[in-house]
Amino acid sequence: MVIHGDLQPAVEGYGCATCGVPLTVITAQGEKAFLHPARSPEDHEPQPVPLAQLTNMQLVCDFCSAPDPVASFTFGKLDVAMTTGEAGMQMHNLGSSWAACESCACLVERRDAEGLTQRSHKRARRRGGPGAHILRPLHQALFAATPGTPVRRPLASSATTRPADSPATDAPAAPEFRTLRPQMLPKVRDRLVRFWRTSGRNHLLDALTAGETYKVPGHMLPGAALDAPAATVDADNTEPMRQYTALMANHVENARIFWIDPDFTTLAAHAARDLPDVRIESVEMPAPDGLLIWHTPIYRPTEPQTGVTVPIIAAQWGPVPGGVWVTFYTPAEVLTQGRQLTERQLQELREHIGWLAPVSTGAGLRFGQPYAPASEQTRLMLCSLIATWILTTQPDAEITDEPADKATRKAYQRANRPAPLVRIVRLRRKQQTPRATSDKKSTRVYTRRWWVPGFFRENQPCGPGRTLRRRTYVRGHVKGPADAPLILTDRVHVLGDPTNQHEQ
Repeated sequence: MVIHGDLQPAVEGYGCATCGVPLTVITAQGEKAFLHPARSPEDHEPQPVPLAQLTNMQLVCDFCSAPDPVASFTFGKLDVAMTTGEAGMQMHNLGSSWAACESCACLVERRDAEGLTQRSHKRARRRGGPGAHILRPLHQALFAATPGTPVRRPLASSATTRPADSPATDAPAAPEFRTLRPQMLPKVRDRLVRFWRTSGRNHLLDALTAGETYKVPGHMLPGAALDAPAATVDADNTEPMRQYTALMANHVENARIFWIDPDFTTLAAHAARDLPDVRIESVEMPAPDGLLIWHTPIYRPTEPQTGVTVPIIAAQWGPVPGGVWVTFYTPAEVLTQGRQLTERQLQELREHIGWLAPVSTGAGLRFGQPYAPASEQTRLMLCSLIATWILTTQPDAEITDEPADKATRKAYQRANRPAPLVRIVRLRRKQQTPRATSDKKSTRVYTRRWWVPGFFRENQPCGPGRTLRRRTYVRGHVKGPADAPLILTDRVHVLGDPTNQHEQ
């Protein structure tokens, strides 16, 4: 398979006039042929008509084939050339507009090509569809042809025209939650401290009795060494829970508060994909203790038992011997599993838990030592936080302190507490520095612009006397003359006949 990505005009799509399903367009030797996709019953020949003329269009997710997609994205157009060994080269024109279900839309917004491959492959196995060895290069080339994150647009199709008795998409509805404003974060932190000192232990014990297990810092166990690795706590070993919740309360109470704006969140999520391992140095952290809130979810893992998507919007950290302990949070509304709350019920939730709920007891990272996560989802969450840490300590970060709202400031004053501040982290705009004029003419002339991806530089000097070492991130950018055409290409070669290949 050879995949070409560029920004050519989109080709008009076609659908079957009989069943309303979008058709696969194959171009061989300059002639078009139309096929039903593998997900469709082939009890009739395709009757191709432009999609705009279909009155009974039955859209599905272009990634995983789930029914009733909810969004569309515009990518760089892809032509897929498949070598069959018998018919020569056949061009599959995939166009530029892709429909997505809610789960795939979240993966697209995170530019998670591997997540799309795994989800699509899992659903394709049920109907004998293509394997991951076919889907993976397709999804990778799709994002390579589209350097920026595609804009999500609502898809006004099946969701609004579906009959009341027809089944909805198999993906659970995304939980709704309210965005946390910077001025209210001191109150959010105080409520989180109260949670860990009051109801937090019972909250975790309830899950333990249901068969869950948790990780806690290993040095909390009786007789353990200070550098002991994280320990597993179950229903038969609950005493460390008391020490753990007290430690979490202290970490939050001492935490410096960071609020990450939308552009900086997008950059951090993008940079996280370039981290080769899960590792952190103390000089790469913005503070020893911290509570960090992203304006938009930095990652959306899926709960394996229920399939519910859990938006990760916050993380806290604090010191443990030789490293740092990290805990991630989701909005407390997610605990209601999509149930709409009245204002009174929402207030009760705020009083009992607060604005944030932990998704796990966390993970311990040793300074300078790679960490081996138990799952890919955990790895992506940790890489997202580490990338945010590294970026906040670089010149790309524009950090300002903002006071809390008036009511919170007065409450702190009555309690003889210093006025709280929130560190606002924004993305500093790159300034174009004028080049010095020179009589010497350049021997190289560029006739196009191209995308240079971002990357991490290792072992950069820093600290007193530049004796310490840390990583820095170089932002991706477009290179070339401003008036030259932008060329974006990507090729992926798969040798042999794709239909006869088997996943290893």
